[in-house]
Amino acid sequence: MTATNDSDENRHRPEGLGLSTKFVLFISLVIIAVCSGLSLYFIRQQSDSMARALTGTGSLLVKNLAHNSRYGLVAKDLVLLEQLMKGVMDVDESVYVVFTGPDGKRLAEKSKSNVYPDPAIARSLIRSNANDVTITSFTADHGRRREHFYDFAVTIRRGNDIKSPFFSFESEESHDDPSTARLQPRIYGIVQVGLTGERMNRALDTLIGNVMIITIMVILAGIGAAMLLTRRITTPLKNLVSVARRIAGGDLTASVEPTTRDEVGQLTLVFSQMTEALRERDAQVKQAYQDLEQLNQSLEQRVLQRTSELQAANEKLKELDHLKSTFVSVVSHELRTPMTSIKGYIENLLDGLAGELTDKQTRSLERVKHNIDRLTRMINELLDLSKIEAGRLELHLAPIDIVDLVEDVVENHRATARQKSILLRAALHAPLPMVRGDTDKLHRVLINLVHNAIKFTPEGGEILVEVGTRGDDFVQVTVIDSGNGIPPDELDKIFDKFYWSKSAPVEARGAGLGLPIAKNLVELHGGVMWVESTVGKGSRFSFTIPVARLFSHESDSES
Repeated sequence: MTATNDSDENRHRPEGLGLSTKFVLFISLVIIAVCSGLSLYFIRQQSDSMARALTGTGSLLVKNLAHNSRYGLVAKDLVLLEQLMKGVMDVDESVYVVFTGPDGKRLAEKSKSNVYPDPAIARSLIRSNANDVTITSFTADHGRRREHFYDFAVTIRRGNDIKSPFFSFESEESHDDPSTARLQPRIYGIVQVGLTGERMNRALDTLIGNVMIITIMVILAGIGAAMLLTRRITTPLKNLVSVARRIAGGDLTASVEPTTRDEVGQLTLVFSQMTEALRERDAQVKQAYQDLEQLNQSLEQRVLQRTSELQAANEKLKELDHLKSTFVSVVSHELRTPMTSIKGYIENLLDGLAGELTDKQTRSLERVKHNIDRLTRMINELLDLSKIEAGRLELHLAPIDIVDLVEDVVENHRATARQKSILLRAALHAPLPMVRGDTDKLHRVLINLVHNAIKFTPEGGEILVEVGTRGDDFVQVTVIDSGNGIPPDELDKIFDKFYWSKSAPVEARGAGLGLPIAKNLVELHGGVMWVESTVGKGSRFSFTIPVARLFSHESDSES
């Protein structure tokens, strides 16, 4: 019992992650991705803003210094340059100020921590034609650590007056005398100002730390909210699953009430209604089972009673069927003798043995003879059918030349066909093997098919008896007529006993036994018979007979 319970629990236990875990993970990943992306974007924007601010500060300082130091560089006034450098060094980010002459030698320099730029920067500016501020970043030792510095350099050239970006009151301006311009060098000098990025980096690190703290707090708050929301959604679902398991186990008394008005609450309400409907249906089913059990008990008694009645009726039907077959056989056999006698007397009268007959008497006797032949044929058919059904019909099997049999039947019926202007001919596809069969029975089958074809083919029509092989083991005989054909709904009934086609004229109808007897005779030989017909074009009655060697092989194997 414990093993069964464990297997049930394993079957009910969900595989993989639950819905709440998946939901929390999804929401957490979304919150982390969004917050991280926004934080990185904000930090990038602030970093770019700080870098632009530092670059702007350095550009303003070097441009203003270049404007104010133009005269000092020309006159090599070191006192003025020293004052200007002191003013720039008062800026917190300033690290050094360097003035370089047109020959590449430094005229004045000042540094807070003995950090200076590479002289190659000034020499490259002297050789170039750059007029704007050139910014170069480099790393140097500052105390016990390496810091990142930015060098802002501008070239002061003749004819290129760099205006101060600040509003200033100048007592005088130097105007180059054209006569002396030729004597002055083209470049007055290079002004370089160095700023440190340490302060910007510290501010950026502080910003990154604050942003990370805020981001983590937002992520944790979002995850907590997602967990609360998930619990609010999944708790009713878990209760619903628990009740569903109890109901699946057969406990229809289990129920659950909705705790919310959202979609989950609506689902719970519908589930409760379904559970109530199941309880009502279960009660109805139990009542139906009780009624069915009572009915089954009474039905068994009725079935036994009806079975005994059916058995008695079946025995009676068998007895009646046997009596019918016996009656038909006896009556048919007894009728054959008087019918033969009547037919003999009529033939004697027609031959003139009883005196000369008038034309009217002759016609009447011929009609009587025709009806007697028809009645005799019906009696013979009834006798043959009773023998076939009783299993008393014997076949005298022997090798038969099917060509001779077909030609004999066709030749004997040509006169009858000629009376209706019908062309009757045979088509024999040689070479044809010998068949094994009863000559009289196969002769009767062919006579029946040819006779029916003549009877149902209108005047001027055509009948073809075609013989050929069907594979290596059978010979097929087909009687093709150009009559009115058989409707499709009658094709499966044409071989039934006592059946007449609705399209057949009344005078052409017989006992309805010719085709059933022919089909049974063919099947007794081991062949099959079928019909194909098209209304308005005619019919094709076909049957097969095994070739003689099949029987010889069987007899050899049996011996």
